[in-house]
Amino acid sequence: MLDFSDLLKKDPHQTANKPQKGLSSLHFFRTEEVKDLVEETFRFDGHPAPIAYPYKFREIASKIEEYSAQLVVIDLRGCPDTLKESKQLSSRLPTSVSVIVLGDVDAISVVRELKSLGFYYLFWPVEKMELAEFIQSVASRHIEASNFKNRRRAKRVGVVGIRGGVGCSLLVAELGRMLSHDKQTSCLVVDHNYMSSSLDILLGLKNREKRIINESEVGTELDQTSAKTLVTRVNNRLNYLALGLQDERSTDLFEMNDLVINHLSNETNFTIDDFSASVSFDVSPQVIHSTLDIAIIVMEPTIACLRETAATLGKLKKLADEPDRGKSLRIILVLNQHRAQRFTSVTESEIEKYLDHRIDISLPYEVTIEENLLNGKFLGEGKSKLGNQIRRLCSLIIGEELSTTSKNLFSMSLLGRK
Repeated sequence: MLDFSDLLKKDPHQTANKPQKGLSSLHFFRTEEVKDLVEETFRFDGHPAPIAYPYKFREIASKIEEYSAQLVVIDLRGCPDTLKESKQLSSRLPTSVSVIVLGDVDAISVVRELKSLGFYYLFWPVEKMELAEFIQSVASRHIEASNFKNRRRAKRVGVVGIRGGVGCSLLVAELGRMLSHDKQTSCLVVDHNYMSSSLDILLGLKNREKRIINESEVGTELDQTSAKTLVTRVNNRLNYLALGLQDERSTDLFEMNDLVINHLSNETNFTIDDFSASVSFDVSPQVIHSTLDIAIIVMEPTIACLRETAATLGKLKKLADEPDRGKSLRIILVLNQHRAQRFTSVTESEIEKYLDHRIDISLPYEVTIEENLLNGKFLGEGKSKLGNQIRRLCSLIIGEELSTTSKNLFSMSLLGRK
């Protein structure tokens, strides 16, 4: 029998926010007028009305995760920079969710840019019937995209060491934790050192041995299900891929790693490749340019490393200038001053002058690094200068605006300019 006393005790807001049958949807609104019209349109079209929240940038990712939303309507009317806001949202939202952006910028360039992010754009104001048709179209495409073909793909970030021992693995671990924890984005960390590495320890994993691949398995076809079995869960947003070689053979597993990444890139926001200089294959400029969306070039303040960095950047510029290269590559230059100043042979200003580029991130030397790592602390969590620079690097990756006094990242189009 229905207990009416219990029914009357229920919180109406709690009832409204319960997961509903059908397409799970959320709406982040700016005005009650738009909220009411979107809800009315959903009901008119036979879909459950979306759970609605006022637009707050920092809450969107967590709300989508909380409700396992499949469709999200985001009101960006009046936003100072619709594209910039959308790009920052894209790096935080699950690739499985379909996103409708409502905006007041009437430009085909906006539509194209948002389409490249995997977003649907609808210019506002709009009539109810047009909104209904648009929502129905997106809902149908979402259902059709259940085979993952139309999902957004992860941004692939590579941390490239010009020389061995410049701190690539440490940066990869810090960025993986920060992206998944602080920025609430999903992330896959990839260890390309198939013999041995310390990346698992830096990620806080204990007794995590590499997934040993037999020589006969190298080059075999994988499907998405089998690819998932090769990764280790670090936390609910961070996974770790570390393949190993049986009997320490020198067989190159790069192609197999690449295949696993391709299968899983529809289910994560970022993949971070640890391309330390100690890997057992050549991380050539061709590999960097063809594989990555963002290349973090890590160098140390020595003359030998400076010359090698200049050669690498020169080759990347040459590749970018080729007319048939449609793929763009962002480059972030990191100077890691991981030794005391008396062991350095060039200054920051000398490096910038020689490379004809500004350094994007300069990691200062700190004597407490090893102590913090041994105690299981992440460097980006502290209030030190080093922690601050790691947080700035993370912000550069996801496109957050830094302070006006900070150094700006440079792209391949600026490789010849200061």
